[in-house]
Amino acid sequence: MSAFTPEQEKVLVAWTKRYPYPNMGLVEALRSVQEWHRCVTPAAAARVAELFELPFSRVWGVATFFPSFTTKPTGRHRVGLCHGLSCSLAGSDKMETCLEETLGTKAFETSADGKLSWEPMECLGACEQGPALLVNDRLQGQATPDKIAKLKELK
Repeated sequence: MSAFTPEQEKVLVAWTKRYPYPNMGLVEALRSVQEWHRCVTPAAAARVAELFELPFSRVWGVATFFPSFTTKPTGRHRVGLCHGLSCSLAGSDKMETCLEETLGTKAFETSADGKLSWEPMECLGACEQGPALLVNDRLQGQATPDKIAKLKELK
């Protein structure tokens, strides 16, 4: 069984042709895989490697290096909370507790309804907004109890 549908394979192949060098579309292709499967599995990475004519180790290295990719399935909405130095000093530990209590799940776990998962992340580059909150790869600014409470409204 293939890791992708024929339509998904067409999208991935299109990424190999978009730039002067095929591997330039690799990150975007992996973003598509993450969106479709909510993670990048070894089998998916192996198929991407075949399509891009790259070694598996190269694709897997990219998939495991960038924090926007995960190798374990996440909820439909993936929440990240920065715990870099500036964000830690700004109270990310308190916001982690707030996430656990509000969403009813611990870090790297998915809510019972499959809707949300959250994880602490390294520096998101938004130190002035610390502790920085990320939802579906989009910066939401400073994490507050009110913003975290609104996460339950995501569909």
